[in-house]
Amino acid sequence: MSTALRRTAAVLVLLAGAGLGFWVVFGPPHEWAGGMRLLKFALGLTSLGMISASAWLMFPGSPDDDDGAPSDPSSPTITGPLDAL
Repeated sequence: MSTALRRTAAVLVLLAGAGLGFWVVFGPPHEWAGGMRLLKFALGLTSLGMISASAWLMFPGSPDDDDGAPSDPSSPTITGPLDAL
């Protein structure tokens, strides 16, 4: 997957996760009670997961990951989860 497409997807996932998080904190779920509190908690965790996933998409590898790095420095070493597509 190209870097531009991966970063575009990361920004979209980040915005969706932040939007969901703001909705959970400031929106109608604020008044939910009973069993719906568990749904609010799950939506909050989903929001955090989406924000973490956007960082994973934006920066798929770390500089410390050199296990299978090629010896040629001009070749690309960063691969992401969607590169096999």
